[in-house]
Order: sequence, then structure tokens, then C-alpha cells
Amino acid sequence: MKNKNQIELKVFQQSYIDKLFRDTVATNNFDNYKLDRFPYEEKFPRGNTGIFISDDLILEADKGDLENSKILYEALKTLNETQASDERLWTYLTHFTFWKYMRARWPMEKASEGKEIGRLKDRYFLRNINIESLTRNGISRLWWFSHLTYDEKRNNPHELTEILLSRADLSTGIVERGFGSNKNIRIALLEFLKNNPEISSNEDKTREIFKGLNLVGGVRNLPFLDVAELKEVLEQVKISISSTAS
Repeated sequence: MKNKNQIELKVFQQSYIDKLFRDTVATNNFDNYKLDRFPYEEKFPRGNTGIFISDDLILEADKGDLENSKILYEALKTLNETQASDERLWTYLTHFTFWKYMRARWPMEKASEGKEIGRLKDRYFLRNINIESLTRNGISRLWWFSHLTYDEKRNNPHELTEILLSRADLSTGIVERGFGSNKNIRIALLEFLKNNPEISSNEDKTREIFKGLNLVGGVRNLPFLDVAELKEVLEQVKISISSTAS
């Protein structure tokens, strides 16, 4: 239900998204992605999604991923995972609602030569519906980072979100690996990193923990372990790595 000062989000038609992506890639012309306003065809967005946001909601690239993730998730907390996996919604948001943010956060001008199509596909569209793509799209990533870590039972519901987004390689290493799809593994890893700042603040040590957990996963069925058991496994991995290093 719409509240005062809210607007209903629209979505692009799937056929329009497909054409937009196909035509841009075919021509290799990204000029439209360097404009102050994306020139989409007005007839293609559709209303009646039942999804509302405040008309003054703004994402700012300077605030960083963590703050923007909190802002967006609080605004769209009522989304279910089916809605939040809809390419039509996120493509509309990247090309219209949060276009100014996208231009500041993922400017096409700064894509490496030959990498423009990759940036277009990963950040402005959502061509594949999987956890990796959902956490790469310029806007959906912000929602999913919080959704995967938000816990209202904690004093700070975003406590695990803050750990996940404390370094860019953490969000990539946890969410985009097989770890990210299992809630218990995700929670155990983040709580372990919280309790071991000497590891969470060091990229090399964190990478070693990920590698060690992967190796354990080759002989133990990690998804069937609870959080406490997984944290014990991580402590064992930590000890193993420390003894090897020494």
C-alpha cells in the first residue's frame, strides 16, 4: 500500500531489456551510458508492481557500499527473493531511478578498454539469475548484501553486513563463492572474521582461510553442519594455517 511521499516502482518489459542489451553490444556504442539521463523509450516501463519507495530516496556513491546497502534494504525490505531476482526491476533501477548513482559508481568512461561490455552486463543488466550476478548488478548487489546478512535478532541487525562489506574482497570471496549460498556457512564465516580481526584485516590471511575451508569441504559435507560446528572447523583451519606458516 502506498504511503505519503512514496512512488511506485516500474519495471522494464523483458523484450525491451533484451533488445537494449543486444543492440548496445552489437554496435559497441556506449554513448547512451555517458549521458546525464538514459534515453530509454517511455512506453516500455510498466507500473502496478506494488513496490513503493520514498520519492526522496537517494543513493550516493561517496557514501560507500555499506551505507547505500543499508539505505536501499531498509527502503525495500518487503521485497521477497522472487521479486529481488527479477531482471526487469533491477534494470529499471539502474537505468532510471538510480541512474545518477550508477553514473558516479560505475561510469562507463572508466571501464578498461575492451571491458565495456563486461561492465555493461555485470553492472547495468542482470543477464543471469544467480547469486554471483545478483551481487554484481549495480543496484541489486546493495539489496542482496544486506538481505544475506541482516539479522533483526541482533542488537545491530546489520552487524554481519558491516563485516561483509568491510573490504571489497570479502564480499566477493564469501558471497560469490559457494559459501554465499549457505546461510550457516555465511554466518559462521562472518562471525569468525569478526572474532579474528587479525585475519579479517589481512587479505592474504583471509584468502588462506577460504582456501582451507574449501579443502575441508572436499572431505566433509559443510552445508549440513550448524553454525557452531562450522566455527569449530574454521578454528581448526586457523590452527592448521598457523602451524604451516611457522
